[in-house]
Amino acid sequence: MTARREYRFPRHDGAWLHVTEWGAPIGKVTVVLLHGWGLSSRSWEDVAELLVRADPALRVIAYDHRGHGLSARTRASLEMLADDLADVVTDLVPSGPVVFGGHSMGGMTLMTLAERHSELVRARARGIAMVATGAGELPATGRALLLRFPALQTLVIGLIARTRMPARPLFLLRQLNRFGMFGVNPRRHDLDRVVWQAAQAHPRAVADMGSSMLRHNRFHALAGFAGIETVILAGARDTITPVRYARALAARLPDARLVEYPGSGHQLPYERREEITEHLSVLCGAVAPRAEVAV
Repeated sequence: MTARREYRFPRHDGAWLHVTEWGAPIGKVTVVLLHGWGLSSRSWEDVAELLVRADPALRVIAYDHRGHGLSARTRASLEMLADDLADVVTDLVPSGPVVFGGHSMGGMTLMTLAERHSELVRARARGIAMVATGAGELPATGRALLLRFPALQTLVIGLIARTRMPARPLFLLRQLNRFGMFGVNPRRHDLDRVVWQAAQAHPRAVADMGSSMLRHNRFHALAGFAGIETVILAGARDTITPVRYARALAARLPDARLVEYPGSGHQLPYERREEITEHLSVLCGAVAPRAEVAV
């Protein structure tokens, strides 16, 4: 396993982000990976390992969004996450090209970055990987009811804020993840990792992000990625951000590559770790060979 460096990145409001790095301290290209709702940066650890194994000159950064993983247990929104990301790039990667990979909520954070910090995206982004994400019309099921009945929306968000995800019983939680998050034949280890990450997340922040993503409508912001090499990756069995969301992104980004994976669900950084590594490596300028990561 490749050595990793972990530290806290302090924020102006007294919070902090838990950051993990792999590879070169100063890379020829820096890859910044953004995780999904209720998860943590560990959802990217397999891809990060494979990237630096294929090219040790790369620097890979992944961090826990506020309220997730080991970061500060504080309130959150897509706007706050985008501002955090802007500061991560400005302070931790002050020079050189950057390739961004955003899974689910992480992809939405990238769109919000393009909306709020367009000059940073234009100046620094060498490539963008949108993984199992969407530019709006979330959630995939129940959206009409939530918008039509504000009281129901308040109830659902309130329940999320008061519900801490358990880490046990693992057997039951594996089954829930199997049908809600993964495609065909997920690895038991991957199911377990998703359970443990969800158990770490701060319920209030998870609820905040649910509310923020319900308001997420950033098709207009996709223009900020014009001229930047972009790949859009989707699982054909994804029920969280169905493949139609990826196709809608591709329709607004005609120069982007759209790749759909039959049999895969929402957790593509686990389910398609080798393929995602290859796509990110292409964005960095060198194709990585397929390899199994030891975890």
